[in-house]
Amino acid sequence: MRVNPDNGRITDGLVPFTQRCRSCGQVISMKKVKTCRSCGSGELMSFLSLGRLPLSSTLGADQLATPEERRSLEVGFCKRCSLVQLMGDPAEDWLASAQPMQEGLLERLMQSYRLGPHHLVLALEGSSPELMRQLMQAGVRVVYLEYHPERSKAASSKGIPTRHERLDRNYAHLLREEGLRADVVLANQLFSYSSDLNGLLESLAAVLKDTGSVVMELPYVRAMLEARQFEHFTHQQQHYFSVSALHELIRRHGLWLQRVETLSEGYLRYYLGKTRQTESSVGWYMEEERALGLTGTAYYLEFASRIAAVREALMALLTELRARGRRVAAYGANAQGTALLNYVGLGREVIDFVVDSDASKQGRYMAGVHVPIYGVHKLLEEQPDYLLLLSDEPGEMARRYQEYLKRGGKFIVALPHPDILNPPIEQKIQVGI
Repeated sequence: MRVNPDNGRITDGLVPFTQRCRSCGQVISMKKVKTCRSCGSGELMSFLSLGRLPLSSTLGADQLATPEERRSLEVGFCKRCSLVQLMGDPAEDWLASAQPMQEGLLERLMQSYRLGPHHLVLALEGSSPELMRQLMQAGVRVVYLEYHPERSKAASSKGIPTRHERLDRNYAHLLREEGLRADVVLANQLFSYSSDLNGLLESLAAVLKDTGSVVMELPYVRAMLEARQFEHFTHQQQHYFSVSALHELIRRHGLWLQRVETLSEGYLRYYLGKTRQTESSVGWYMEEERALGLTGTAYYLEFASRIAAVREALMALLTELRARGRRVAAYGANAQGTALLNYVGLGREVIDFVVDSDASKQGRYMAGVHVPIYGVHKLLEEQPDYLLLLSDEPGEMARRYQEYLKRGGKFIVALPHPDILNPPIEQKIQVGI
């Protein structure tokens, strides 16, 4: 927030500006963030721009001739509170991702909080239906707030007490008037997507008992940056948390970060409460982040320079392969793959086709670059020399597509640096970053 010097009014920190669409020439009105969404500081440094990326991941054949909707994707770092965040305006109506049930969470909740019939779990949007069902089977009272109409309807059909609502200040007040105070709030990934972090924190603090806990599971920005996963920055996800940034945010609302647990795939599980019962895991993570430089600007500027080097090296590698007469395909028609292809500039002149096991994506095209998508059968039918992996681990891919490799096919990974796996006997192209 900042005060407008012309009229004395508080503004939202978003400054209007316009861009002209390169496809159709239409002027697009946008807003660029000038103040941090967490602490309101004007010390927001832009460190990475991925250009104007398409808002969708794939297109149908009938959409190829229509100008695509694109939006600039620029990422900033707050020098005051360390929060990594998008610099552009949020989606018009954000929706949190659906959350699968994480291993061990049910046992942790039952053992740590001794939940029973006299306890209330308030599950917020994106919560795991399986987790809620198991809590109800254990006799725990569950109330589910789900703003997504299809997920809300599906949960109701399974007998889960569901309200088609989103937690905000007004609804938190209504819950308190009902006498509903939660022993546990499952906040999931809401902090990544919410356009009003401070409003969400106020609402959580209002509905949480003095002895209660908020549990959330968020992508860990350190893991993402160390793996150079720039393609994980998306238009939908507004915030990318370190432990230090989350600590700074919640302390302003009377909450304490009590425990941090490491999950798979670069996620952390956080436990927040109103009492200062901080375990050693919190201090360990924060000290590690300070030692690595995650609370300073140099770390992020270095990341941006490495990503620029990845782009140049990957383009050079694939261009050289094509010049040698090699054929290149790609695997993974997902949002991350779309971002990578568009940022690097890999179209049909470099990538012959994309394969994906999801039948709903087959017969479509990668947004922005218009590379066709086929089923995985195309891989053996065409037997391209190289397969650029846009998703999934190389080890898992090697197990699933052994026949492609036996026939002489080779995988290429882009991150953390471009590399050819299981290279042929011929001289390997060297890519240095």
